[in-house]
Amino acid sequence: MRTKRKIAVVASVVAGLAAPAVAVAPAATAQTGPAWYAYHNASPAKSVAHVKTLKSRGYRPITVNVSDGERYAAVWVKGSGPEWGIWQGMSPADFQAKFDGAMKQGAQPISVSATGSGSSAVFTAIWEKRRGAFYTKHGLTPAQFAAYNKKATAQGLALSSVDAYGSPGDIRYVGVWTTNSGGAWYYTYGLSPQRHKAAAEEKKAKGYRPVKVAVAPDGTYTAVWRKDGRKSWAHYVDMSASGYQQRFDTFKSRGLHPVQVSAENGKYAAIWE
Repeated sequence: MRTKRKIAVVASVVAGLAAPAVAVAPAATAQTGPAWYAYHNASPAKSVAHVKTLKSRGYRPITVNVSDGERYAAVWVKGSGPEWGIWQGMSPADFQAKFDGAMKQGAQPISVSATGSGSSAVFTAIWEKRRGAFYTKHGLTPAQFAAYNKKATAQGLALSSVDAYGSPGDIRYVGVWTTNSGGAWYYTYGLSPQRHKAAAEEKKAKGYRPVKVAVAPDGTYTAVWRKDGRKSWAHYVDMSASGYQQRFDTFKSRGLHPVQVSAENGKYAAIWE
């Protein structure tokens, strides 16, 4: 059994290219926006080093991912915002304990990711101190995940963070549902790369774009789609680490940066804005 690291990256939530193009909207050649920093395939120790450095320079995390082999990816932006915390290397029990503690301090998760199965699963998450209705669930089967999405819609909530973990024969989901302030949304899950690409083209034709994406251990994709009118964005799936880096470099030159990165078993998916 793999020995997991338990690392509290920030001690308190109240401190401080063969890949197919799923869809690409016209990208601006020059675009102003906040300073940002993104990394992927980082070891636990390297991830901690990134967190310490970026935090000291005034950056804050907006999305985090952990994949097989406990490799970390994240995107950070520079600027002010709610008090936040980030943890990695958590077991399911650790994650629940952190969640309970954060709730008492008025914080809620904004990005949660997991890899592995059962009690050996490893979690990472970002919390922010904020108000508003939400709920978070992990260990969900596909049927339970669908049921919670139906429940969320009925309560005026929307899926704001999602990841798929477990094993190819036993996919599990972790999700965060928060007050829906972004209008119409839709979700898909358990889709092969080909079916995901077809869904993306269908959604794009109706004015939707992907805002969240997750790669499952069986190679299927989960995504959240929104109709928000954004013109410049890009979305790619089924990339290798080097393929992702190539796309990263290309879109950086066009003024786009990643806002969501997901990986599992060497396959990457990402969204740029």
